[in-house]
Amino acid sequence: MYTLKQILKMDLINLFTNPMWLFYNIGFALLLVLILGFLSSGGYGGDITAYDYYAVALMIYAIANTATISANSFMEERIKNGNMRVIYSPVPSWQLHFSKVIASFVFGVVCHTAVGLILHLLIGVHYGSRVIAVAAILLLMAAAELFAAALGVFLCCVFKSEGVTNQILSLVITILALLGGLFFPVDGMGTAVASVSNISPLKWLTLAAFQVIYDDNFTLLVPVGIGLVVLSFLAAAASAKIFKGEDYLL
Repeated sequence: MYTLKQILKMDLINLFTNPMWLFYNIGFALLLVLILGFLSSGGYGGDITAYDYYAVALMIYAIANTATISANSFMEERIKNGNMRVIYSPVPSWQLHFSKVIASFVFGVVCHTAVGLILHLLIGVHYGSRVIAVAAILLLMAAAELFAAALGVFLCCVFKSEGVTNQILSLVITILALLGGLFFPVDGMGTAVASVSNISPLKWLTLAAFQVIYDDNFTLLVPVGIGLVVLSFLAAAASAKIFKGEDYLL
């Protein structure tokens, strides 16, 4: 496991020293919540404010985009060239992509937890009335981070291209976010739109989070969280099955 630790260390350094990725995951996420929260502040009231809504909804959108981070950290040309020496060394190939999943997961959790904490301290965003509720939200978001990281690497193994993978991911994530009501609530747009929105897994993730925060209801959180973890392991196992070292040479 020594080689895995060394690869993981380098992957974490690459992620945490990249100013663009740090800005995108922290600065851009904060700006998005603050701007949309301000613009929509007149449409919310009572127990939930626009900032409360977008702090959770856009956090989930940012977490979904962890898939693009893991894809970049796996097959982006600069990093890909640096990992060529690992391909030619006597190291199991699964360590290369598994390390990218773990590194992207850790990077996403650290960045998005920082965003959530800043929003709580800055504008008093609410994440639950009990410590167990806050802990449950953190675990749910961590499960989503893990799946997003595993998905990005898996799709890179399938398409053998970071560019193609990110084009597909960006389009699909944006469509699912729109359908899931992450940018604006869709439940008030009619029964047809509300029914179509049910196909978005991001809607169910958002609903599970809001149920915990505002209703102290963990019913949806458990199956959603377990489902994300199971899918993460399946994606990682599938990546190990189909990835070959020579894919880096394409």
